[in-house]
Amino acid sequence: MANVNHSTLTDPFLHEPKGVAAASSGDVYLANGSGSGSWTSRQSMLTVQFPDISTASDLYVPIPYAGTITKIQSALTAAISGGDAVFTITNSAGASMGTLTITQSGSAAGDVDTLAPSSNNTVTAGSFIKIACAGAPSSHVEACIVICVDGS
Repeated sequence: MANVNHSTLTDPFLHEPKGVAAASSGDVYLANGSGSGSWTSRQSMLTVQFPDISTASDLYVPIPYAGTITKIQSALTAAISGGDAVFTITNSAGASMGTLTITQSGSAAGDVDTLAPSSNNTVTAGSFIKIACAGAPSSHVEACIVICVDGS
């Protein structure tokens, strides 16, 4: 066979990436930085902002891909006072995935808290999750929430 660069190949000489036959539908190839990689499920990171966690409020977050919510994290923009900030996360059917609590005592800007839901965390494309903030802190502070969805 002649020495031909991949960049000049045309059909029918093009081929699928290595390992594609064993990959699941929707998987993406993730390079490891060392000249190789592996097939993994699509991962989405959804970010929402609570402008004032001292006010009880709900955020409805649209889910663009079907999958499993594996982690929800929060980060504060400043210390809070008056009470803990409690967020209750539910799926579109209203079933609880759990609560994420930001403890008031010792809080500071950049504090990160994590919820790893283990039930009611399977979502469908085009659905939503609801994040309800109880509004207990007396200080007017923003919180950033990141939702990790592993695609199916």
